[in-house]
Amino acid sequence: MELSNDKKSVSLSINETLSAQELTTLIAELAIVRANMLPEVPKNPPVKSDEGMSVQDDPQLAVVKLKDERIRFGFRNAGLGWLVFNIPSNKACSIRDYLIANTQPDASDLFRNKDGSGSTLQ
Repeated sequence: MELSNDKKSVSLSINETLSAQELTTLIAELAIVRANMLPEVPKNPPVKSDEGMSVQDDPQLAVVKLKDERIRFGFRNAGLGWLVFNIPSNKACSIRDYLIANTQPDASDLFRNKDGSGSTLQ
């Protein structure tokens, strides 16, 4: 895999059989290369179209508070694997407020650890 000098294209050559784990690693490496390409990924998502995106309904979700007060959101995509985001607490509060304002009270089917303990939401 080689990124062009102008960062607008990448040369990719593959003629191998990959296991699921090897393909997961390749996808992660491709994401790193894409993050360094131009034009950059648009800042605003195409909210009215699914074109060019991997959309999955009702993904598995894991949320945990980190020691530095950030909130770690993990979303499992069946094709891309776990997408993990460390969100500053002020942005997490904005997400919380949006969800509260736009969901039914007591409609959550999320639960804490299976034994009811811990601080990881799954």
